[in-house]
Amino acid sequence: MSMPERYHPECPPDAHKVIRPPVKEVFATLCVKVEDSEEKNGMANVVEILSLMSKKPLILCSDKMRKLICDYTKDSDVKPEFLRVHDDGKASVSYENGAIGPTTDFYDFAGKSENYKDFLKTLEKKCIVSVDMLSMFTLRSISTVYPWDELLANQFLGQYLDASKALTNDDIALLTDVRYGRFDALNVEEKSATAYKFLRLERKLFLQYPTEDD
Repeated sequence: MSMPERYHPECPPDAHKVIRPPVKEVFATLCVKVEDSEEKNGMANVVEILSLMSKKPLILCSDKMRKLICDYTKDSDVKPEFLRVHDDGKASVSYENGAIGPTTDFYDFAGKSENYKDFLKTLEKKCIVSVDMLSMFTLRSISTVYPWDELLANQFLGQYLDASKALTNDDIALLTDVRYGRFDALNVEEKSATAYKFLRLERKLFLQYPTEDD
């Protein structure tokens, strides 16, 4: 696994939070779509990446992948929750004890970057939005910027859309290799300018904007 390490300054709680109230309010919940193909990257690595998204990541996946993830998290501090999509297109959170949460609107954006052109407005809805593993850190960071600075969030979203639509299949494979530590991030620029553009934005936002766990 090769994500940069965040630095946690020893400051009083909330010392770095914005004092003014948010301009926008986010009601949407982000859900990570984990494809079966992720198994080849090693489930321990996959779970570690998901834990950087959240210690309680909401996951959309097959029953097979759900079992694999649960096997690797049962003795860890990562407590995943899983999404069940209903026949009508709405969705509910499915808990390990068998309980099912309330039904809510669901937007399956994962895997097609053009779907995210309306991402910011979708955040204002009480809904669940799926994001793919390649883009989850970038989009999670943008969602944390949006309540405080809509213009900056729009700028970041535009950069994401420009970078992601230029990615080739080889770029995606390269970025996946970087994610799982099989290729040095420092060498990406010389191998692919388009992959580097995407990676540079991800790393900038990942380091600058915290998760709800931080």
